Amino acid sequence: MAAGVVLLLAGPVLADSNSDYRAGSDFAHQIQGQGTGSIQGFNPQESIPGYNANPDETKYYGGVTAGGDSGLKNDGTTQWATGETGKTITESFMNKPKDILSPDAPFIEKGRDVVNRADSIVGNTGEQCSAQDINRSEFTNYTCERDTTVEEYCTRTSTITGDWRETSEVRTYTLTAFSFSRSGKQIVFSVTVPEAGTISSASLNVTTQNYLWNSRAGFMNTTFNMTWSSTITLGGATGMMLSKGQVLSGTSCSGNGSCTGSLDDRIFNELTSGRTRLTLTLVMQVKDREWIPRVEWVESCPFNKVDGVLKDTECTEPGGTKTGVMEGKPWSITQSCWAYRDKYVTQSADNGTCQAYVDNPACTLAARQCAFYSDTGTCLHEYATYSCESKTAGEVMICGGDVFCLDGECDKAQSGKSNDFGEAVSQLAALAAAGKDVAALNGIDVRAFTGQAKFCKKAAAGYSNCCKDSGWGQDIGLAKCSSDEKALAKAKTNKLTVSVGEFCSKKVLGVCLEKKRSYCQFDSKLAQIVQQQGRNGQLHISFGSSKHPDCRGITVDELQQIKFDQLDFTNFYEDLMNNQKIPNSGVLTQKVKEQIADQLKQAGK
Repeated sequence: MAAGVVLLLAGPVLADSNSDYRAGSDFAHQIQGQGTGSIQGFNPQESIPGYNANPDETKYYGGVTAGGDSGLKNDGTTQWATGETGKTITESFMNKPKDILSPDAPFIEKGRDVVNRADSIVGNTGEQCSAQDINRSEFTNYTCERDTTVEEYCTRTSTITGDWRETSEVRTYTLTAFSFSRSGKQIVFSVTVPEAGTISSASLNVTTQNYLWNSRAGFMNTTFNMTWSSTITLGGATGMMLSKGQVLSGTSCSGNGSCTGSLDDRIFNELTSGRTRLTLTLVMQVKDREWIPRVEWVESCPFNKVDGVLKDTECTEPGGTKTGVMEGKPWSITQSCWAYRDKYVTQSADNGTCQAYVDNPACTLAARQCAFYSDTGTCLHEYATYSCESKTAGEVMICGGDVFCLDGECDKAQSGKSNDFGEAVSQLAALAAAGKDVAALNGIDVRAFTGQAKFCKKAAAGYSNCCKDSGWGQDIGLAKCSSDEKALAKAKTNKLTVSVGEFCSKKVLGVCLEKKRSYCQFDSKLAQIVQQQGRNGQLHISFGSSKHPDCRGITVDELQQIKFDQLDFTNFYEDLMNNQKIPNSGVLTQKVKEQIADQLKQAGK
């Protein structure tokens, strides 16, 4: 009966519970975050007299992930039975007289009245109460990583060059620049050949104002006489092969070759004074060369084309006709395009560890950040942040201006889900894990959350990619991946890694045949979060180079600089909540209803 009466005490205060609830909720919001802020930098030795860092009670604490109570329950039971304090409490409880409650007490009568009017108060049957639905959307950010589409370009530029081609043509030369000299009584006349070639025909024109005394002449394999102005065909010259600059000489002598002397002197004066002129006409087959222009292409690629697939070609210098002059002869050449830019895809994008968020229509891409770059500055791998929406619905009962939340869901819809518990547990777990690492070392160079460098290979031709973040089991090329690489893939799926970079691990004759990617792998999500967001994100300490990853642990000094309240433990929340065996709200509500019903039945007896 006493138990039933105690339960009925809740009746009189039901009407005022809303204000008490609001006061408690407001107070909780005011002190939110003060706990973790207060313990940062706290030195217990300075504030707590007689502080002992390792009391006997530490044997009961096995760490955040420890199971069981380490004997705490057994020791407590023993102390209760044998200790003075336990004995005193037991005796007081056994000898304490029972409280006698009158069923006519005002507070009991008021409680019974509330029970009788329960449906009209909270059951939406009274005129003063109405139910109202409340909905709320909350957004949670999730970070994942994936390969990006890598587009690289080759350029092809043209240069005009050419080749000489041997040709021949018939040319006619008219030579008048004769020189004259004497050889005894003979007159010697000479002229220089302007071009090499073979003579097809030759003739000598003599122009004179005076009689030449039937001078006998010999020139270019031809003998003839000169009297008055005339043109002599040099039949003996046909077929002669001449070289450029060669001097052709002939002789003449008056009197049909008898050389009278004085007449030759007179003729010589006529020739040197220009009153008598000689003109040689040569028709020659002359060898020549013709410059034939052609286009040579020079390609420049900052990568190995074997790694990529040609996707597009763009003309960067429109085509047309170009002209020039070579050795006095013009040339021209026409092209449809004088320069190209070829686009290759050297890496295809995949969804990596982002697949679940890509498939979820409630998630949208909020931010992207490059994880590492290629040697040419192209982003190869990125971190993607997705914002995922979750909706919470609840029902409130409005009675006389007061709002009552019947099952707690409406409070979530009004105030939003609280991650205070998850954040607190995550931070404590991180600190506990760090403390465990530190305690295990007991050395000077103490570090926590140490990782290991891991590598996976990618064939340059793209056939086998053991660094895939997704699609394992679907690619034939993955059969060549080692067990370590498969284990690394699982660690990436479990969000235990940090991407460091990519480098060429095998090169032959300047061509990269195999690439490798490097990672830092950690033992837990907590270690990964503290390393990536704390060490790298807050303290800006690098994870080393792609060839030599630096996966060292975090020093005590660095741990003190990390702001744990600014770390995003969302990935750890999943594991935390998945390991909890908490009944759902429906089961809890039904159990409470059954207990209340049982108590009311007992109270009515």
